[in-house]
Amino acid sequence: MARKNGKPDFSNYKHEPRVSLRHDVARFIVYARKHAPGAFISYPEVVQRVNNYPRPPRIDSHEAEAIRRNISAVRKTLMDEEGCGLLTDPLMGIRATVDAVDLASTQLIKAGIRLRSAQDMFVRTNDLVDPREIPNTPEFHALKTWVKTSVAAVVKAISATDFATKLLPPKKEEDKG
Repeated sequence: MARKNGKPDFSNYKHEPRVSLRHDVARFIVYARKHAPGAFISYPEVVQRVNNYPRPPRIDSHEAEAIRRNISAVRKTLMDEEGCGLLTDPLMGIRATVDAVDLASTQLIKAGIRLRSAQDMFVRTNDLVDPREIPNTPEFHALKTWVKTSVAAVVKAISATDFATKLLPPKKEEDKG
């Protein structure tokens, strides 16, 4: 692939009209992954390519913001339909993961850290809830039952094991010599 000013040249990308924004962005990201693996693409360039503009819009354009707002949907589309992940960087833009190592060392680690954080928040929040303080009324019966049975069982399962420890990424080995 030819490069302009040291950046990948995506001018040969063919925009496909009449698809949703998330599918359009995902389609371009897959194209970029194939032609420049590992290269981040700025949000304005993504807008330029998916809308077939002659040049990119400003970084603070409504269109670039629309892509930022749809990143979760684009990520889900890439995972479900293309078998790859999506990495984001506020300054550099977005890119698809290129292989299992890339996916595991970036997106999987981040997901594990987020899950561990969510687990900690769930347990801490549960510790603040006293089921005896939930009224024994028909209105709150289902909530009280859920807290006493389902939530208690989940908290016990995720607190009693090394669940959180298993989510930590592997420690980097020190250089020897």
